[in-house]
Amino acid sequence: MNSDKDPFVDFLRSRKGCTIYLKPYSGNAGDQLIWMGSKILLNELGLKRILNPQKADIILWPGGNPTMWRRNLTGWLDCWKRWPHAEFVVGPAEFKGNDEPWQMMLTTTRAKVGALFARDPESYQNLRNLNMPKSVQVGLGNDAAFHLKDTKWIADIRETCLSEYILASFREDHESVMLRQKHNRLHEIWPFSSISWRFKHHQKKRFHFKRLGMVKKTAQSSLPLIVEDVSMMSFYSFVEYVSRADQVHTDRLHCMIMALLLGKEVFAYPTRYDKLEGVYEHSIKAWATVNFVDALGDFIPR
Repeated sequence: MNSDKDPFVDFLRSRKGCTIYLKPYSGNAGDQLIWMGSKILLNELGLKRILNPQKADIILWPGGNPTMWRRNLTGWLDCWKRWPHAEFVVGPAEFKGNDEPWQMMLTTTRAKVGALFARDPESYQNLRNLNMPKSVQVGLGNDAAFHLKDTKWIADIRETCLSEYILASFREDHESVMLRQKHNRLHEIWPFSSISWRFKHHQKKRFHFKRLGMVKKTAQSSLPLIVEDVSMMSFYSFVEYVSRADQVHTDRLHCMIMALLLGKEVFAYPTRYDKLEGVYEHSIKAWATVNFVDALGDFIPR
């Protein structure tokens, strides 16, 4: 990862002298990493961050995966309505999925959208395919969490790191690879029935045990196995859990990133939209190694 060749960083440099409101958004502990990295970057570039969006020249949405979460797209609409005077910028983010109307929102809005940055090549291509006006800069940058890489905060945590257990941290939401599986016809006919609930519960349980079997197959360790979606914990609990792990097995992007920043051995598992693979290829491959595991528990060469 090279910040000197990052279009997002270059864009922010071009806005020197502007005041920036770093917009909070709904998320988990991984999104807090993005927030912290964004603050570090703004400080390093000498940009002024203010707490009053009414006086901001730029409303900066730090990144994340807004296009797959309705509450975040609602947040975009709220920004456009409340602060129409300000330039709206999305930091390196995921632009994937068709479950929410993000493409239509961006192509039809009259808001002052200044720039949109992807954090992986596929998202970048999706943005380019929108054919946004020339006034909107589109680029491929690095997830803001990577700006924590060489900080004293990370160095201090690395000094306290332990190797107490194997951590398995997986998601169970609509970004999970579990949704690639075929659904029972009864679920389609009776979406609100007890049959549907039981089917989905049984499906989750089967997938959970299958995934843990994959972890045990790849870990090859006598250390105890901790199964916990640490991204849904409070932020510093998330950091502590990762810091105490010997290996981290996850399909959570920022659990992978946090583990890499702390020098942990990482095993990455597939998600619905290959988000870990894309960020790895663009921002990680040059400085760290990730062991990618397929749906059968076999390694994927990279």
